[in-house]
Amino acid sequence: MRLQICKDESEWLDASWDWLHSEVKTSQRLFVPAGGTPSPLFRRWSEHPSSFLHSLQLVQIDEILHGHKSGIFRQFLETELAPFHSQMEFISNADRGADAAILGVGINGHVAFHEPGLPRDFTGGCVRLSAETLDYLHLQDPTWGVTYGVGSFLRCERILVLAKGERKRRILKLALGGAELPISWILEHPKVTLITDFEI
Repeated sequence: MRLQICKDESEWLDASWDWLHSEVKTSQRLFVPAGGTPSPLFRRWSEHPSSFLHSLQLVQIDEILHGHKSGIFRQFLETELAPFHSQMEFISNADRGADAAILGVGINGHVAFHEPGLPRDFTGGCVRLSAETLDYLHLQDPTWGVTYGVGSFLRCERILVLAKGERKRRILKLALGGAELPISWILEHPKVTLITDFEI
């Protein structure tokens, strides 16, 4: 694992931008997450579009299936990556994996909606969201999501993991300490880069 610790958002954003342009190849398929963590990176994409960025096929990694927030991740990606809408493969139409991945760290160690307790080789499908995820997203129990799984992400050539804040630091310390969590398995990938704003 390659670890980059960034002292502020500008440095964190530059590191993420550099990873994208050095590790992802022209015309590759790239898993992209929704959420607040990748938003600054996506804004830079929109502000500085290029032929390289327009060559990529962007693949949504997860979605909420029902309730008042159904479809909210698609809406997020349509807004944040509006100049690249024609390149988006939404999970409702997804049928294969990707060459590279940008991933976040869930508050209980989940990756996308691959929740703790699901097997390492889970490649994707419908899942019931955990209590921790429901609480974090302000959802009612039960709520189901659809997601790619760690089994799909580990097939990527390269992975970027983005993590900010004390809650993510706690989970990563558990993952690196031997806890059996989806993020633990992602960090075992031979070509994974972890960009954080904290020491581990």
